[in-house]
Amino acid sequence: MRAMWPCKRFDFSWADWRFALRSCLAPPAQAAVEERLLRRTGAERPALACLTVRSAFDLFLRAQHWRRGDEVIFSALTVPDMPALARQHGLTVTALDIHPVTGAWDAAELEARCGPHTRAVVCAHLFGARNDLRATLAVAKRRGIAVVEDCAQAYAGPDWWGHAEADLSLFSFGPMKTATACGGALAFVRDARLAAAMRELSQHDPVQPTGEFCRRVLVLGALQCLAHPRAFRALHSLAAFAGQDLEQLTHRATRNVPAGRLAGFIRRRPSGALLALLERRLDEGQAPLVRRRNAARRLSDALGDVSCSPTAPTASEAPHGHWMVPVYAADSERLRRGLREAGFDAMRCRMAVVDDGVTPTPGAQQLSGALCLPFDPTMPAAELERLGALTRQLIEGQSAAAGGKAA
Repeated sequence: MRAMWPCKRFDFSWADWRFALRSCLAPPAQAAVEERLLRRTGAERPALACLTVRSAFDLFLRAQHWRRGDEVIFSALTVPDMPALARQHGLTVTALDIHPVTGAWDAAELEARCGPHTRAVVCAHLFGARNDLRATLAVAKRRGIAVVEDCAQAYAGPDWWGHAEADLSLFSFGPMKTATACGGALAFVRDARLAAAMRELSQHDPVQPTGEFCRRVLVLGALQCLAHPRAFRALHSLAAFAGQDLEQLTHRATRNVPAGRLAGFIRRRPSGALLALLERRLDEGQAPLVRRRNAARRLSDALGDVSCSPTAPTASEAPHGHWMVPVYAADSERLRRGLREAGFDAMRCRMAVVDDGVTPTPGAQQLSGALCLPFDPTMPAAELERLGALTRQLIEGQSAAAGGKAA
């Protein structure tokens, strides 16, 4: 049976997986491993270890004294749970559109949108790219609002923990993230008093049961086996035969927070076993990023001109962690079918456009339609080169056909 490369494999080794199981069988003391982990970050700002990025953002909102109806502005493409949390706290959510190629927001537009009840802006770095926060921070200082830097997709190794002037910087180590710990998050807080308040609130939350984390580790191990190219081809064929959408099944299986359980699930602290695995992943330093950078360079070379054009959003941004590789095509479904026929399972972006019912968000709408290429450092060089060349051929073929029709 011909192989098929999945869009995303888990970024852990089988040695990491075995370590996680051993940590579940003999779990370390949660408080002790958390203290050691936070010291190991070496960050100057106070830090908290949380179950998910959503947990950290929820703690941040719980520690504020904002009024119902106060406003939080979100860069307009993000995971839907983040604005949902703000709304659950009685806050008004407003969208700030982004550029469809860079993924960046316009600080001048942010300033124009700030009003007397604006309390914070939440800026998400997308697909591994890191946007410049300096202009945003200047606006925030003038307007007296907080800056929340969502770095869930932009982990760049333990030498960078967000902008020092951001009020809150959030990093995710969920199942699909670089250097995954099968869950967990780190939050870095500029104000020591706010960090202390968040930590005090978290102490009243229960600790994630070790058994729950163990089940997750076992499930992700099974999914990693099924992500082997030959096994994935068989799974893809089986899903098609059963009339199931494998992409949706994959999204559900790898969600960091179960659907419909947002508030109850996130208000818990990470188990000692999870924190031990996170500590192990941080100990790898830059290695996960170096692997991704080398593979991304090879894929970029094969994509040719496509990789440095508007066809490849965020690709030209620097620094870049290459979490995902999105591309545009005139007909994304046709591109998707062509790649699948050749053994590459590209998938649609799994983020959502922030909808406040008023603000037009054409940039975010466009970027949400990008197709993410299968990209993993374990892919052989020949397969990365074949993927890049085929993607370029299919995109250029669509462009030529569109130009011919226009003429």
